[in-house]
Amino acid sequence: MAKDAFHDLVKDALIQEGWRVTDNPLTLLSRAEGGISTDLGAEKIIVAEKGLTKIAVEIKSFTNPSLIHDFLRAIGQYSGYNVVIRLKKLERTLYLAMPIFAYEKLILYDFVQAIIEENGIKFLLFDPQQKIIVSWKE
Repeated sequence: MAKDAFHDLVKDALIQEGWRVTDNPLTLLSRAEGGISTDLGAEKIIVAEKGLTKIAVEIKSFTNPSLIHDFLRAIGQYSGYNVVIRLKKLERTLYLAMPIFAYEKLILYDFVQAIIEENGIKFLLFDPQQKIIVSWKE
């Protein structure tokens, strides 16, 4: 599968924040099992807490004319990946990485807020201009 337009930007921004990219991509299911991968797997030792935080990141660019269409498509992938992560007991928290401009427009819609809440979607929001992670939304 082809890399998203912002794949390297998000990977570099994670590294800049102290994350170690462990998988690029992170295979959730082998080809024999269905061949599913998220864009990145990363881990970070949390200084103030015990243990290791591990994440999986699905990166979306939201560059098509319809942000709603891109969002619904991304949510379908996110939900499916989350199920696989849970079933395979991969002990990773899944994040949907998206440009802050797309999130700020989408969050204005009540139905988008409801989808986010009902699906427990976690976001990694980045600024494509500044090439940084702006916010993590849980």
